[in-house]
Amino acid sequence: MFEIIYSNVGLWFNLLIPFVIGLYLVLNHKDYILKEFLAQVGLTLVFLFLMFLLLFSTTTDLLDREYWNGQVSSFSYYEKWTGEETYTEEQCSGSGKNRSCRTVTKTRRVYHPPYWEIITSNGETISIDKNYFRRASSEFGKTFKKLYHSSQVSFGDGNKYVSYPNKVIPTAVSHTYTNYVVAAKKNVVNEQVSEQEFSSYLKNHSLREYPSTYRSTYGETKLNRIIDTTGLFNRVASVPFLDAISAQYGALKQVNPIIYVTDQGRDFSRILKGYWNGAKKNDVVLILGVDKSSRQVIWSDVIVYTDNTDFIVDLQNKFTGLNVSDPKPILTTLSNLIATGYKRKPMEDFSYLKENITLEWYWQALILFLNILLSGFLFLKFLEKDIPNPFARFQKKSRRSRYS
Repeated sequence: MFEIIYSNVGLWFNLLIPFVIGLYLVLNHKDYILKEFLAQVGLTLVFLFLMFLLLFSTTTDLLDREYWNGQVSSFSYYEKWTGEETYTEEQCSGSGKNRSCRTVTKTRRVYHPPYWEIITSNGETISIDKNYFRRASSEFGKTFKKLYHSSQVSFGDGNKYVSYPNKVIPTAVSHTYTNYVVAAKKNVVNEQVSEQEFSSYLKNHSLREYPSTYRSTYGETKLNRIIDTTGLFNRVASVPFLDAISAQYGALKQVNPIIYVTDQGRDFSRILKGYWNGAKKNDVVLILGVDKSSRQVIWSDVIVYTDNTDFIVDLQNKFTGLNVSDPKPILTTLSNLIATGYKRKPMEDFSYLKENITLEWYWQALILFLNILLSGFLFLKFLEKDIPNPFARFQKKSRRSRYS
């Protein structure tokens, strides 16, 4: 994010305003000292940086979310407990010249409520409720662990119970990353698709939103990684299989597999890529074009960031003729191709696009306007000691007449 802000011309243009005016005053205004000039420039730089950070984060697609796949390592339950802490409080008495204050040290009790959580194989924490923990501990058992809290004053609580699963429970947890490709809208990587093209596919419900997460059996988060607009794909058999693939290769290959089944023509892959903004940096989105009468795959394509063109070609060719009613060959083929051919392309390889990432003109205008207001306020504050008081002459006369 920092390099994006520093590469933006608007930052330096806005900084030029107080710099030039302040430098002029340093050289030509004897009471405007260098210390005030440095404070002026420093405060303006902090303001501009915070404004650009806020607007780049909220008004552009620079910050995106990807999904890390793993599995549950443990379920934990932390008991409630009560601790004691010290704090200071100022106590005052009297008023006016007789007012006196002193700092008093006191103690108070602090209640720490119970909480339950999942730790994944990626070191992520997923908050759950007691019902999910109860389900996991009843199936996998639980282990008591004594915890020590130096400030604890309650008795018989504040400990921990841990449950370790004896089977693979896949997880998918979202993480934020910087997406240069989507934020730099004008580039050859982005698929340019018009709203008119989207509309026809949206009307017939063949174009769907990017998958979302959901809570599964033990409170773990999973991704709806199979989208079937035909109703022909065997989801019951395929969802556990694809989740298992994701758990197996998620961290090892940094991959997030998704399957999209459609009865549209091959051009649909271009439409989907445009609608999803090319998907996420670790996605392997397998698109299967199906003939509804035979239930066979008649074309396939992939949305992926990788430099391995053989991997892309294999995904475009090795699924033709497979029947979506029996997903096992499809999922086995996908698993083998990911294991042997997938290599994620780092997003840093697209960092050359950062110079094309900018804010819309109206946000730039807002920053400029606020910067002018801030600069004017600071200049007046620094120079107000030198601004003559237009009423000073009348105030002197008023004093003389009062004692004459």
